[in-house]
Amino acid sequence: MAERAADRWREAASKWLLPQSIIDAAPEPQATLDPEMFRYKPDLDATMPVRPSRRAALAALPEGGSVLDVGCGGGASSFGLRSRAGFIIGVDRQPDMLLVFEETAQQFGVKVRTFLGAWPDVAEVVPVADVAVCHHAFYAAEDLEAHVRALTDHARERVVLEMSAHPPLVALNPLLEKLHGTSRRDWPVADLAQEVVTELGYAVQREDVELEPRPREVTPDWVGFVRRRLYVGPEADPVIEEFLRSQTPQPQQVVALWWPGTA
Repeated sequence: MAERAADRWREAASKWLLPQSIIDAAPEPQATLDPEMFRYKPDLDATMPVRPSRRAALAALPEGGSVLDVGCGGGASSFGLRSRAGFIIGVDRQPDMLLVFEETAQQFGVKVRTFLGAWPDVAEVVPVADVAVCHHAFYAAEDLEAHVRALTDHARERVVLEMSAHPPLVALNPLLEKLHGTSRRDWPVADLAQEVVTELGYAVQREDVELEPRPREVTPDWVGFVRRRLYVGPEADPVIEEFLRSQTPQPQQVVALWWPGTA
């Protein structure tokens, strides 16, 4: 019997994680994502091409409808839908992300409600919405099957996922090799996610897009963030900075998957 896609995802996700011994030995607290990196910036958004994930969400969203944004961060994925959305529900495991999300909502006069916690652990207390979106927020979710089922159960019209074709942070593998003698496993995230959704019986559609390279300024904050993601101390900053400055920005392969909700 062929191995289930959900089991292959679980195995790949577990192998993508770094050994616990490296995490436990980190000299600084485990890195959390900087909310400012994920704050919705309308001026920047206006300069970028409309992604397939946004088109798919807007096409299914009724005028004045509701959006559930799982792993909402600062709202970059859902506030771009505000032209049609009357109400946005944000779910995130970081309180500071939800604070930025709420600040942005107030700035644009968007009605929101937020829930703190990991998905799908908090799903039972989260209301259903017309459209559920989840962007780049489940790479480490070993039980993608439960993640997808809960999203589908919370969407009346459509679920929209956006992800990179390959997992994030693999570009840091040369640094991981140099600092820890290990690396993160690369794997076809989008292809396998699509298989999981199909295996669950949902009629999934897909669109791929290549985004232009986006140079990032190598600032002390960026070096510090990468340092914490690598679980090393400030003594590694010169090595990290040299590596980041040596990198040529590459196009990003982004995939949108969407299918009907069942709420």
